Amino acid sequence: MPAYGEGYWEQSWKRDKDMDFSSYSRPYYRLASLEIEVFWQNGVRSVCDAGCGYGAYALALASNGFAVTAFDVAPTAVELAGRLLDRYGLRLAGRKTASVLDTGYPDGAFDGVVCFSVLDHLTVPEAQTALQELTRITRPGGLLLLAFDTPDEDDLAREHIVLPDGSFQYAGGMVFHPYDAQAAESFLSGRPIIHRGTGPKGELVVIIRK
Repeated sequence: MPAYGEGYWEQSWKRDKDMDFSSYSRPYYRLASLEIEVFWQNGVRSVCDAGCGYGAYALALASNGFAVTAFDVAPTAVELAGRLLDRYGLRLAGRKTASVLDTGYPDGAFDGVVCFSVLDHLTVPEAQTALQELTRITRPGGLLLLAFDTPDEDDLAREHIVLPDGSFQYAGGMVFHPYDAQAAESFLSGRPIIHRGTGPKGELVVIIRK
């Protein structure tokens, strides 16, 4: 299986390319959240949306005044994110196709990094590598917002195999590693957590300081 399931995600976004994401994205425009307040209060102004998908969280950040750079492993997702922000009259500071395992950005390039429901689609060793990489591109004292999807009945019921690290691998190459609050805290052991919360869809949200 290719690292980070690149082929799977590009195929998935290509299937959804012609969808109208307006109904999904509308709640993110000028989103009011504790996490955004934490970013502002801690001097975060430039943010990298790591694994941006169709751009929902990039929209939330840009519409709240942050300078947002976005990347995704799937080029179609990057295109969709740019298109979404254009619809709202907003612009990304930068965008490209890249993996969370190797972003290509300089050390300390951003005040903050947002990685929403991406690390849980990696095996644990890959997620550890990704966290190191995202920490590298965050400036000293900057913040990383990490969100982990919690498993639902569909995730557990779909046919899958269980990998040695406990990750689920589905047909086509998608990986899902279920995290509860305890597992997320264990994964982040030794890193200063300054905020714990819940995302719009019930995700576990944690903000750590570099």
